[in-house]
Amino acid sequence: MASQTMFNSMKWSLYPTDSFEHFTFEVPWWARVVLLFDFTIFLPIIIVLNYTLPHVYPVFAITQDEEPIGHDSPNLNDVTNRPSPTSPSRTNTSSPSAIYRLLVKNGGILANFRGLTLALLQSITTSGLIGYYGRFLGFKYHIVARLLRSLLMVQFSTLWLHLVIAQTDRPFWSRVPPFKRTLQATWRATILHWAAVEFTGLFPSMVASRMNIDWPSPGLFGPDNTYSFRLDMAAGDAVFYFKCAAVIFATVVGSIFFVVPSQVVLLRIQASLLPVEDSTIIPFDRSFKGRVQPARTNGRDYATISDAWRSFSWANWQGLIILSFKIIFLSLSLILLMCAVIGLQWVMIVTQSMEINEYL
Repeated sequence: MASQTMFNSMKWSLYPTDSFEHFTFEVPWWARVVLLFDFTIFLPIIIVLNYTLPHVYPVFAITQDEEPIGHDSPNLNDVTNRPSPTSPSRTNTSSPSAIYRLLVKNGGILANFRGLTLALLQSITTSGLIGYYGRFLGFKYHIVARLLRSLLMVQFSTLWLHLVIAQTDRPFWSRVPPFKRTLQATWRATILHWAAVEFTGLFPSMVASRMNIDWPSPGLFGPDNTYSFRLDMAAGDAVFYFKCAAVIFATVVGSIFFVVPSQVVLLRIQASLLPVEDSTIIPFDRSFKGRVQPARTNGRDYATISDAWRSFSWANWQGLIILSFKIIFLSLSLILLMCAVIGLQWVMIVTQSMEINEYL
């Protein structure tokens, strides 16, 4: 009987921590079908929100050269050291719509998901490595485990970037860069980016701890789908929301001044490792304004942290900043659209089939 009741309806119980009242909300079984339908319809938008917009689009603003490539600097795209007549045209990388047209032109609409399969495999492998090293070292050393993961996966994180910006007919496995050379070129930038990400993650927590913020404790996967919450949060306590705003501000500041610059440096160094036989879909100065020399001249054929940073001009920074704000606005618009559609559906379901504020 209990299992039949669980199958026929969906229940959520709310237990206010400051009260003994128990609120039960119930919707019919076919609400599961509505949820599944919504998930199927919104899955492409969810992928765009979590992958394409925050990861793929900024790559083009970071790697595209905004200044004309001088003819006196070594052109690593052409082994004859002459400018290629078929070099790609410059794209307005501060515009998501321009990047969208660029990708569609170079692979159709699915090109917006370039590198997605490799990114998913990296995510699965990352979880396994962090779990293994976390168990081996102790789960309080997850930070060290994430660093080890980043260093061990430098080949594939670099390959992901190459899959996004380059066009080639070579097989997948032949495009994997050598581990030794990739690690030699990127280990400093990888550690720098890891430190920036970890600091940005810990800094807001320290701010929250100093402000004595008491976060809600979810228990959505408990026996009766309970969710404990504080009445001052539900009532909109002004001091609490001010503290939350301070934590969000600390997160944004850390991202702007630490994560983004370190990511720019790391991605540009990874881009410098692109093989000469692979052509990019955007203008990319592999010489980094003459700082990187071809391997045949016995020079260093990849960029350093200094090269990557100094070759990223103010015009590049402006384009990246504008693109970031547009991506934030576009992401919020898509989220509001999904919330409006799902909210309207659930209002219709609730008003027709749920007993409101049933006390048990």
